[in-house]
Amino acid sequence: MPKKETDKHPHPKDAHPHLAEFYPYLELLREESDRGKVLISTGFIEDQLKNVLLAFMLESSQAEELVSSTNAPLGTLSAKISSCYVLGLVSEVEHHDLTLIRRIRNDFAHNLHTSFTTQSVIDRCKLLRLKAHDYSSEKMGDVTVNPSGQFQTAAVALIMNLTNRPHYVAEKRRMHGAWKY
Repeated sequence: MPKKETDKHPHPKDAHPHLAEFYPYLELLREESDRGKVLISTGFIEDQLKNVLLAFMLESSQAEELVSSTNAPLGTLSAKISSCYVLGLVSEVEHHDLTLIRRIRNDFAHNLHTSFTTQSVIDRCKLLRLKAHDYSSEKMGDVTVNPSGQFQTAAVALIMNLTNRPHYVAEKRRMHGAWKY
């Protein structure tokens, strides 16, 4: 029986089930304000970092307690970023952009008038390493990526980088061992 036209190109959701949580995130972004995009993106990233840490730690309720609330030692986004970095669970470039994204999130969260036209946000977006860069093409001419686009492309790049990270980190999960005395 010949394949139907739809069989040739399965829907991305079917072809990439490991991205099941990513698609609702993208759908939310389309309808959000700039502030909403920043807060949703950093919330998604924070949850991913929590999952990376839990995949590395001993399987224990105590591990969950370390990362689950803001009163927990690893409960803040800053603590999760630093912990993942010093444990070797994120790269230097990822750490750099995660730190900038956290600072951009703080700008939006703590100042009602912050936007992607706020100078501190513009400056931080310029420093992102995983962002889309300005380019030229024959078809479109010169294309300039604005600060909002720089933030969003860097956030999506980080999310994609971290999507399967818990799976790979779990291969090196910490285990109890006998220590030499």
